[in-house]
Amino acid sequence: DPLKPFYNRALLGQYAPGSTFKMVTAVGGLEEDIIEPSTEIRDTGRYMYYAPSYTPKCWIYRQGGGTHGSINVSQALYHSCNYFFYETGRLLGIERMNAYAKTLGLGSETGVELKESTGSLAGPEEREAAGRVWYPGDTLQAAIGQSDNLFTPLQMCMYISTLCNGGTRYQAHLYHQTVDYNTGEVLDAYTSNVLGKAQISSEHLGLIKSAMSTIATAVFPQSTTTYTVGRKTGTAQVGANASENALYAAFAPLDNPQIVAYCVIEHGSTGGNAGIAIRSVLDSYFASNG
Repeated sequence: DPLKPFYNRALLGQYAPGSTFKMVTAVGGLEEDIIEPSTEIRDTGRYMYYAPSYTPKCWIYRQGGGTHGSINVSQALYHSCNYFFYETGRLLGIERMNAYAKTLGLGSETGVELKESTGSLAGPEEREAAGRVWYPGDTLQAAIGQSDNLFTPLQMCMYISTLCNGGTRYQAHLYHQTVDYNTGEVLDAYTSNVLGKAQISSEHLGLIKSAMSTIATAVFPQSTTTYTVGRKTGTAQVGANASENALYAAFAPLDNPQIVAYCVIEHGSTGGNAGIAIRSVLDSYFASNG
């Protein structure tokens, strides 16, 4: 099948999720009372809990020494503050973090009618299976979507869809229906199949969706679009001598989501670059569907 490589790459290739994973850490922290919506964590630039052996830096600090100051979870998602999610992830712990990731569909098969991988959910079990050791500091990187986390674009779409659906996780599918060519009679049709329900409060899901709606980017200036968009950019490190992968997740419209889109541009540098492709997809969808 000449389309098989396309499907495997576009839908089922595995990539680190980068900052698009931070909603998992946020949800886990909120649900487990690690943080409240109003909780502020002070970003000092360099995270010192494991000093002197491991002191990762917030992205803005690496760029020029700046910090985000004291911010809450909504602001941390807005600014994609690594420091906030280092602290939240450490307090949450890798086991609880991964439990929320799984209930949102990450590290699990989507059920699509193609051969697929479950991806790789970073943690002690995954690391042990590879014959390596999991260190406490690894949880910090997992909390921001790095470490051993690898998911398919389709999994990421279903993860965002689950957040939009109030925690209900549906099976992904390509097949719609079979119709008799001569009569138009529907012979067989796909029926939506629920794979699970994430037990997450509507308040916390609403906070995450609201934060996604306010994330600043020049890719979706609201004044020039006829639909409202929730979105999260991301970058995933792929090596010291290579440009990062550019990631972008979006759903629209905000109040009643109809479509979710996720884009990966290998070595695309910044998430905003992937957002340009997403904008084209959403523009085309709403031009066709009103």
